[in-house]
Amino acid sequence: MVVSDNKKLINIIILILALYLANAFLSMKKIDPGETAVQIIIIAFGILAIVVHEVSHGYMAYMLGDNTARDAGRLSLNPLKHFDPIGVLAMIMVHIGWAKPVPVDYTAFKKPRRDIILVALAGPLSNFILAVIFTVVVKYFIVFAGVNIFSNVEETGIWFAMICIKSLIIGGIHINLILMCFNLLPLPPLDGSKILMCVLPEKYARKFSELEAYGLFIILALVYFKALNPFVFGPAEYIYKHMQTFILSR
Repeated sequence: MVVSDNKKLINIIILILALYLANAFLSMKKIDPGETAVQIIIIAFGILAIVVHEVSHGYMAYMLGDNTARDAGRLSLNPLKHFDPIGVLAMIMVHIGWAKPVPVDYTAFKKPRRDIILVALAGPLSNFILAVIFTVVVKYFIVFAGVNIFSNVEETGIWFAMICIKSLIIGGIHINLILMCFNLLPLPPLDGSKILMCVLPEKYARKFSELEAYGLFIILALVYFKALNPFVFGPAEYIYKHMQTFILSR
């Protein structure tokens, strides 16, 4: 029996909601309906950011002559095409998630070193573009709704608007900036490592590539001990401050 994409998507949404509620229960946090709504919307934005990131890799590779992602059906914004259950679970539990990597055939490139760099940069660049788009959306949503983002959420009539604004800022801007900065780190298998391997002399690049087998474990350990925070959240916050200036400008 073939299960429809719609049913699969509903099942994934239910799974994400169940995991979030289970995480909140295990953390012994009081479940606030407004905060729960914000968190669910943020998770949805996070999935969108990751999907767009992967599709951008595949589309750039396609533009450079590699049809692998297209033939695998990975040039689609349908999250089911990119769904990785462990990646979604990690995003909910430790706020670092991932999708199935888009397949790329580097032998299809005419100028491999240059083209690998372009493919690697496409993902982080797509997240920066999304962050800029959401910055503009937040600015004009605030103007349209007539809401002061420093207002008290309990004030009558702005509760829903504040939920939307908070979700847009965290899910649309912060997550994309964090994802961009995180993926630019020169740690295998992140995009930054592929850029570094293309600029290193071949002898050193080959040695560096051997770390990829242990890369995920290294990254998870660094995330657990918060060793990456200054290199991810620092730059992301710096960029966001400039975006916030734009949001609040008249």
